[in-house]
Amino acid sequence: MKRTRPGRRGQQGVTMLVALIMLVMLTLLAVSSFRVSNTNLKVVASAQGQGEATNAAQAAIDQVISSGNFAADPTTVAATPIPVDINNSGTPQYSVNLSPIPKCLKSRPTDVSTLDIANPLDQGCFGSAKIGQPATSVCFESVWEVSATTTDPVTQANVTVRQGVSLRQSQTQVLNACS
Repeated sequence: MKRTRPGRRGQQGVTMLVALIMLVMLTLLAVSSFRVSNTNLKVVASAQGQGEATNAAQAAIDQVISSGNFAADPTTVAATPIPVDINNSGTPQYSVNLSPIPKCLKSRPTDVSTLDIANPLDQGCFGSAKIGQPATSVCFESVWEVSATTTDPVTQANVTVRQGVSLRQSQTQVLNACS
């Protein structure tokens, strides 16, 4: 008597079907992994663009504050876009605008006790004093708000950086700027 296994004929091709299903699942896994990694790259590129734009805006604010021109003529300073070369290639990648115009928020006379007679920058601030009366200062401390806005050219990330700065000025300069 010949023995045959029952159901062997019914199992032909099942192995191939299981292998095809596994192959499709592996393909779907690979495609989804590729899409996730691609999305992650876009997120990282966007964050890098925003970081560079923030650095460019901060560099422009630092440049404006160090020149001191913003206090003398804030309207002219704000009207001129500031080119920023963030990677030192010699070509500016960002154009930063000061918007709104830098403005003086408040001012107060400089306290004479904070001045140093030996410091050449402080010497011009000492006013006259009469015997028995406190010394006066002819300088004022003014507080300014400077805002810079720029857009990353690659990712179109729009960034605004605000910074406050305290500036010592003469009474005439404060009256003209902080009125």
